[in-house]
Parts: sequence; C-alpha cells; structure tokens
Amino acid sequence: EADMFALMIAHMKANDWERSTPHYEFTSHQLSEWLGVESKHIGSNLSPVANRLASRKIGIKIETGKGDIEFDYRPLFKHIAYKNGTLTMVPNDMLKSEYIEYNQGFALINTRNFFDVKKEYSKRLYELLSRFKDKGFEMHQQKLDELKGVFGLLDEAGKLKKDKSSFKNNSVFMKRCIRESIKELTEHPQIRKELLFLEGENGEKGFEVIKKGRTITGIKFL
Repeated sequence: EADMFALMIAHMKANDWERSTPHYEFTSHQLSEWLGVESKHIGSNLSPVANRLASRKIGIKIETGKGDIEFDYRPLFKHIAYKNGTLTMVPNDMLKSEYIEYNQGFALINTRNFFDVKKEYSKRLYELLSRFKDKGFEMHQQKLDELKGVFGLLDEAGKLKKDKSSFKNNSVFMKRCIRESIKELTEHPQIRKELLFLEGENGEKGFEVIKKGRTITGIKFL
C-alpha cells in the first residue's frame, strides 16, 4: 500500500490540481520496474492492495459535550483501476489541500530508496526521518501515541485497530516499528549514507526514549 501511494505522490505536482482533479497513469512496465513485480503478475498482485487502499480514509470522530457523536470521513481516492496494462489512480479532490501539503514533504524523500525498503514500518520511518533530514534541523520529541498514528496502527478515533492489538504493549511497538526499522535502514547501502543514526546514552542506535516514571511516553530520534 505504501509503495502504491508513494508512486502517485512522487509524480504529483501542485499545479496538477489547477484545472481539475488529476489522474495518474502507470504502465505495467513502469510498475514492474518500480515495484519489483513481473509485468504479467501486476494485476493479481495489485488487486488486493488497491482494494485496501481504495477503502482508506481520513477523518475524525468526536463525542460532543451533549453526548452526541460527530464525524467527518473522506476517502483518499475517487478511483483506482488497472485495465489494459495501465494503473489509473485518481485522488479525492476534497483532500486537495492535504495532498498538496503532504506532497511538499514527500519531495524530500529519495523515491528509489523508498521502494527498495522491504518492510512497511521501515518505509514509514524512512518517510518520517526524510522529512527532517535538512542539515542543522533537529527533530522534536515524538509522542508515542502520535508515532503509532504515523505507523498506521490507529483508527479514525485514535484507538488501536483491532488487528493491531499487540501494539498496546509498548515493548512490541518499540521492537517492531522502531528497532527493527532502524536496523533495516542502517543496513541499506544508500540509506545509511543518507541518514545518520547516532547512538544514544542508553546504547540504543538512532533514538532515545522519553519516559514518565517507568512508562515510555515518547521518542527522540538521533
């Protein structure tokens, strides 16, 4: 999913939205080269991924002071299709400003390296760190709950998704999303030159944990 979404974002420009909703098309040859999938298997491989991506939405759900539930959900895409060897992706124009803002940050990412990263959580960490890699720019502390959102573990209400319940244990989150992701990124021959991971005072590579008592409340990437 991250690869398909990144493919569209990498080709998106702000002026694409000036006249109408942009359409992005990619041939099976392009997809094969970028995603590392044989051309004849593109349809069967992308179908379940596109199905999940088409159901993705952003939104909020809140409980008012009167006890009522209010919500605002908007799907990421208007249309995703693969026909005659061409993938067509049409973003939802109701999210125009969000797409443009997101795209500006994505421009800092080395797209080739992004596609080369294998694991989903490693991709998300690479994207996060790439947005702050300008020289002299120090990342602020990241709250743990916000990071869980970045890694796609939360639903629209800010609660852990049902199939991500194991991440309620912070040690599981730290292992799978942070330590294993940093390990993959540091072992990538190009990324380890692009992103420098320093060792913290506690001996952890690439980050320090922020604690309140014994509870981990945040992370500072180094």
